[in-house]
Amino acid sequence: MNLLSGWSIIAIAAAATVPPLVALYFLKLKRREQPIPSTLLWKRAVQDLHVNSPFQRLRRNLLLLLQLLVLLLAAFALGKPILEAQQTHEGTVILLIDQSASMNVSEEGGKTRLEIATQQAKRVIDNMKDGAQAMVIAFADKAAIVSSFDTDKAALKARIDSIEPTESLSTLTEALALAEAHATNLVIDRSEEGGGVLAPDLTSAASVVLITDGRVQDADQVVSQRFKTDSMEIINVARRTDNVGIVAMEARRHYEQPGQVEVFAEVRNFGEEPVRNLDVMLYLEGELESVQTLPQLEPGHVPSDPSGEEEETFAAAGGSSATRQAGPPPGSTAAVTFQNVAFGGGGEIEVRLRADDALQADNRAWTVIRPPRNTELLLVSEGNLFLDRVIQTLPVRLTRMTPEEYENADDEKLLDGPRSRFDLIMIDRHSTSRLPPGNYFFWGGVPQIEGVQAGDPVRNEIFVNWDETHPVLRHVAVENIQVLQWLRLTVPSEAIQLIDGETSPVLVYLSRDGRQYLISAFSLVAADEETGEPVLNTFWVTQTHFPMFCYNAVQYLAATLAASGQSNVWPGEPVLIPVTGGASKVTVRRPDGRTDTIDTLGSDTVPYAQTRTVGVYRVTPTTPGQERFAVNLFNATESDVAPNEQFALGAEAVAGTKGVQKVQRPLWPYVLLAALAIVLLEWIIYNKRVFV
Repeated sequence: MNLLSGWSIIAIAAAATVPPLVALYFLKLKRREQPIPSTLLWKRAVQDLHVNSPFQRLRRNLLLLLQLLVLLLAAFALGKPILEAQQTHEGTVILLIDQSASMNVSEEGGKTRLEIATQQAKRVIDNMKDGAQAMVIAFADKAAIVSSFDTDKAALKARIDSIEPTESLSTLTEALALAEAHATNLVIDRSEEGGGVLAPDLTSAASVVLITDGRVQDADQVVSQRFKTDSMEIINVARRTDNVGIVAMEARRHYEQPGQVEVFAEVRNFGEEPVRNLDVMLYLEGELESVQTLPQLEPGHVPSDPSGEEEETFAAAGGSSATRQAGPPPGSTAAVTFQNVAFGGGGEIEVRLRADDALQADNRAWTVIRPPRNTELLLVSEGNLFLDRVIQTLPVRLTRMTPEEYENADDEKLLDGPRSRFDLIMIDRHSTSRLPPGNYFFWGGVPQIEGVQAGDPVRNEIFVNWDETHPVLRHVAVENIQVLQWLRLTVPSEAIQLIDGETSPVLVYLSRDGRQYLISAFSLVAADEETGEPVLNTFWVTQTHFPMFCYNAVQYLAATLAASGQSNVWPGEPVLIPVTGGASKVTVRRPDGRTDTIDTLGSDTVPYAQTRTVGVYRVTPTTPGQERFAVNLFNATESDVAPNEQFALGAEAVAGTKGVQKVQRPLWPYVLLAALAIVLLEWIIYNKRVFV
């Protein structure tokens, strides 16, 4: 309970009224002397006759107590007392509960954020009025309906308790879309305009309660058609800020000594305090191999300073708001390299932090690397001197075919079961539909699949855009590449355009149905416009970064089997598992020990999406080299566990509460009613004493 006007007004009112009342009871009445025959009938007046002083001793008096209580209640009412109570919900309530990786942070008291969130959700259920209905949606990378609309509070709380933690990323768009879809009640519109058809009933708006720690990937992109984001109730369950995590990791075999690997990891401090003497450990197949110690990681967060002194200090050090937002603070990240590690057999490689921090999911990272061997590469070409020379420099075992030989080859020459027996098929100036599951690199040709077409040649254009962060273009100076002509490509929307020309894409990556395609719209050799003779189409082949591009492309498309660990899988990301030997079922064992069995239904690949836990997954049966794959968090938003005080949904900033929303209910009217009741009681008692 609080007071809007404060205790001072109460003290002033009490001081002005209580002392005069008490003084009246101290005073003795000055009565006129009058002779009477007897005082036997005047027992109450005898006491006044014994004292001649103007004051009397204060005696116990019920009327005085009641009058004092009335004055105190009136003074208390002047302070405008209010009572803070938990907000009650009427009608329809939709609960959105975050179950992402950062919700596994252990807060004070040993409870995780998800446990705190479920407690808060059950309090919201308890505070619903009788007859109100609620719906529960849990979300991480995907959203799921935990309970449809129900008025049974016990059933709703039981469903809330069934929400399990995940180590996935947190996205809100799908959860809000689910909420909007189920909150729209369809009613029959009997108006003349409606014509008696079903239409959404917008009169019964639902209350949306979002329980999260604010670490939502797409919060600034959320768009709601039915709910006003600025009116949503946000319950923020985050408290702790300390966390250090692995944000990137890669393992690669030594180019000249394939029996050795080099392991790289990037470690970042997300907390508000420096981290000192952090041990970074390397494990090979579960055995400790090496330990490195980072002397100190600077804070990744600076506590907010409303006075603005923090910004002045940051600016004095040469910083700006732009540099603050561009990346982590200086000194908060560190690169760790384990070089020349003997690992000829292949298997699991793990980097682990010895850290007692808020989140454990980012303290470990894995990759799976195969034993060293040369990649099996099939070159389909009429003859290309430049490709032949660059391939000879790569760690591959080369097989050659002409386009005609490739199209007419028996299946046993191309297939290993249902899949290609080659790690990579490179096709030069040829388009084909013979594409068994595998990996393909087209030079001046296209796969004949739905959505991909090659049009007329494009001439006299330049490259205008490229993605230099993609592994295929690593260490490649695309700005120095000049090409005379390339095919005008049409590709589907899911294709990744790595290099764009002025009017059409030039280099495209596409993954579909267990196949990977890297499509170069230009070939190294093209036909002369007048004579038709082959001529050099680009001088790129004479530059030093051309072999690097070919090396990157081979390693990336061949699933990095020969030189580096498998590509990282994000939590919740689906994985295509190749099927071998006509198996009817595939078994996947998760890192937490659970086992999933998938029916192949005769397909040569099966999708698997139960990847919401970080660690190594084991698959049986499958093709050699695909028996294990690793899932890693590698997400700065989830690892940054500090409370998000600047939480915003879409373009609207939303203030989150630390628990169930409190409402202020005025008490002073009830205090005045109580005082009035006491006045009435005092009047009744006084009249009884007078007339009895």
